[in-house]
Amino acid sequence: MRPCLDVQLKATVNLGEQVDGSFRFPLKRRNYDLLRVSTMVPRILVILDLPKEEAMWLTATAEELVLRRRAFWASLAGLPDTGNKESVTVSIQANNLFDVGGLKALMEQSRTGAIT
Repeated sequence: MRPCLDVQLKATVNLGEQVDGSFRFPLKRRNYDLLRVSTMVPRILVILDLPKEEAMWLTATAEELVLRRRAFWASLAGLPDTGNKESVTVSIQANNLFDVGGLKALMEQSRTGAIT
């Protein structure tokens, strides 16, 4: 089976500092619910931590797209329902870097059904 992955990308200039190895990110309740349900294709949340200066966010040319700073991913699959009406603050592990190595590992996990 070919690996497949659904990604919901969120961007922020205010990710803040990690506490106890994770970042905290507020997510709309609807997005939280869509990401936590079981699906055939795994769904992950990717948080893009952009520089404060807007002009530094990205560069796009015919040959490349460069996003600056860093990105982290989280799987919310199986997380519990919440009584929150508007938003849910989720934890994003600082070691879940969304880079080439991280994406390759995610695609392998998707292929084997091991994304959690």
